[in-house]
Amino acid sequence: MLKNYFKTAIRTILREKYFSLINIVGLALGISVCLIIYSYVIYETSFDKFHTDIERIYRVNQTNIWDSGGGMMGSTGPQLALVLASDYPEIEESLRINTPGEYLVRYSKPDGQMMAFNEGNIYAADSNFFNFFTIPLKEGNPKTALQGLNKVVISGEVAKKYFGDEPALGKTLQFGESRRLVEVTGVTEEQPDNSHFQFDYLISIYTNPNVKRFEWSWIWTQDATYVKLAQGVDVSALEKKFANIVSLYVKPSFNTHGIVYEDFMNGKDEWQFELQPMQSIHLYSEETGNRIGSVGDIKYVNIFSLVAVFVLLLAIINFINLLTARGTARTKEVGVKKAMGALRRSLIFQFQLESVLTAAIATALGLGLLEIFRILITNLLEVDFPFGLGGSINTVLLLIGIPIIVGSLAGFYPALYLTSFKPAHVLKGKMEVGSKMGLRNVLVTAQFVISMVFIIATIMVNKQLNYFQSKNLGFNKDNILIVNNAEKISDQVKSFRDEISQLPGVINASVAMTLPGRGSFEDIFMKYEDGSQLSISQTKIDQHYFETLGLSLVAGRTFDPDRPADRLKVIPNETTVRAFGWSPEEALGKIISYPDFGDPNQGAGEIIGVVKDFNFVSLRNDIEPAIFYHIDGDIWEIGKVVAIKFQGQQTSEIISAMKEKWSLLTDAPFDYSFLDQEWARQYQQEQRLAGLFSIFAGLSILIAMIGLIGLVTYAAEKRKKEIGLRKVLGASVGQVVFLLNRNFTILVLTSFVIAVPLGWYAMDSWLNQFPYRTPIELTSFLLAGATMLIITWITVAYQSIKAGLTNPVDVLKDE
Repeated sequence: MLKNYFKTAIRTILREKYFSLINIVGLALGISVCLIIYSYVIYETSFDKFHTDIERIYRVNQTNIWDSGGGMMGSTGPQLALVLASDYPEIEESLRINTPGEYLVRYSKPDGQMMAFNEGNIYAADSNFFNFFTIPLKEGNPKTALQGLNKVVISGEVAKKYFGDEPALGKTLQFGESRRLVEVTGVTEEQPDNSHFQFDYLISIYTNPNVKRFEWSWIWTQDATYVKLAQGVDVSALEKKFANIVSLYVKPSFNTHGIVYEDFMNGKDEWQFELQPMQSIHLYSEETGNRIGSVGDIKYVNIFSLVAVFVLLLAIINFINLLTARGTARTKEVGVKKAMGALRRSLIFQFQLESVLTAAIATALGLGLLEIFRILITNLLEVDFPFGLGGSINTVLLLIGIPIIVGSLAGFYPALYLTSFKPAHVLKGKMEVGSKMGLRNVLVTAQFVISMVFIIATIMVNKQLNYFQSKNLGFNKDNILIVNNAEKISDQVKSFRDEISQLPGVINASVAMTLPGRGSFEDIFMKYEDGSQLSISQTKIDQHYFETLGLSLVAGRTFDPDRPADRLKVIPNETTVRAFGWSPEEALGKIISYPDFGDPNQGAGEIIGVVKDFNFVSLRNDIEPAIFYHIDGDIWEIGKVVAIKFQGQQTSEIISAMKEKWSLLTDAPFDYSFLDQEWARQYQQEQRLAGLFSIFAGLSILIAMIGLIGLVTYAAEKRKKEIGLRKVLGASVGQVVFLLNRNFTILVLTSFVIAVPLGWYAMDSWLNQFPYRTPIELTSFLLAGATMLIITWITVAYQSIKAGLTNPVDVLKDE
């Protein structure tokens, strides 16, 4: 019996080749999009699950003491881990991971050849690092690898780069300009991609001397702190106990070093600590950040999951529409079978089996389309989009379940609908199936609404991205070439700058600690006259900085090389002087100090100018207080860069000349970049979102239009005699085309009315995360509606014109 059902289903699919193809292709497109997004969601939700005891490992977050807006951050001081391990029996052990920054790493080969690389993916960690994280070593002992000074565990890629196929264990690398000797004590296996951190170098904690130097500090927030809890610990109860840390340790530490805790925390949230499960770090750290790696965003996982649902819904709507529309052709089949005694449930099963079989074919085709879309997304958009269904039991169940679930859902209503007719009415020709268009119109409208919302989202995301890229940042980022790691040439950096500034095509050159777009470096600064304190981002610059970047002063002057005393002066931005209660003119001559280690005179600087506010970090953030010290000032620095303003047509000649001059000064690798490209990379997430929405919007429209072709073909076939009569009575081709287009035009306009508020709400919610956002304008919605209307007209044009050109004799000769 089941064999007969299959034979009938296959024959039906083959007999209706045109409509079967439309159904299969539409479903395949929807299923392939679902599989793409499924692979993305699986990857994003798999982070860190491979670690042993993952359910007991937490990262400790604290109040973001550097942001006047409050919130939490994933960075803490080095003292926290020591306090947690000693004072809280609920915590089995704690771990610090420090970020020492970049190093120049050298290796002297046995033949005397020196290898040197600028390395940035470096962490320093306590010796129990491998008790927390399941990262196997192919060389070395994980229990002892980080014990003692000057030890390093390296990745397999780094070992290959320096040592080739030789064992790395026991080899010695030279770190930094001091060429500190560090012994290789371990080499990792390949580190999983789905980890919230990866490292090339993992040095023992005190190999970074700053950790010991600032171990007393609660505001040197350069560590990520992890804890492993004992079995059965109540996390909420433990977090409440952390309130004692502030009164017992933080406040006394501030007082010891001359910092007034209340002034420091003025306007900020109360200082507190919280535990974040490690397995949630990747997707739930948009606010707190991830000091030792990148983060994902659960918001985008949810967005794309909804996209998958809606695209599949489009395909299912197509399926339902075409099956019900073609019901006329099968009513006599149903009537005959019922007259011969067939039960309704057997007919329902037959139709459901046809739907499931069609969905199975579509799933197989969807797997092939998955690879095509993978290539399209990764190559066309140049984004690293994770793919791979894997061979897990869940994937197998998914591929089996898709055709069963989708086929059953899509075929359920048509099966009930087509088997509901009375045999007598059908066989006498009294049954006009498909004459009631209500449900079909609702479903087509739903398709148009979904497609139109996708178009609106694509337009708005691209508008926001264009806004980011075109907004006046307050400085000129174009034609700025950056020589990185300029501290490697130490006292030669100024002469290097001066020589570069003389090259043909170079307009200006400047030495600075950092440049806009590379993050901010906050510290505590004090208004000297009343002791009030403020978190300010500090940068050291020379006298050419403002001119090179096109920055302007609203009061005062910049640094003057002919005034040696200027090395003790400062230039804050407008936001800083406002926060201290001054106007730009009033700020001139005032003192801002840096009370390092409790000395209020250390870092004291007289204000000689006020720079106009500009966006020092990405447009996802408001402008924060900033202060500029002289490049020769005594305050701390994190390195140096040389920024070169140049004329675009001579770029390659300038770079070649700089390389030559650099090689005469140091054996460190020459590394350069462009400021505008660095800023563009800050918005990769939005670029990726815009590209993916464009592709998914295109696919949703394609699915809707595939279904529309089938419906128009059916409508023209069903009304061919009416069209023939109209033409006999004098109707033109244009009038016939209008007749067939009219209903779909009405549906598009109805969809537009529904899609506008839905699109506005969705995009307004998305744009609210940005302090700088493009306005939502009616033109974006009108463009989406016009696009949908034109695509609809183009889609139905061929079939409607074909129907209009049909010879009436061919369709009326049997009357």
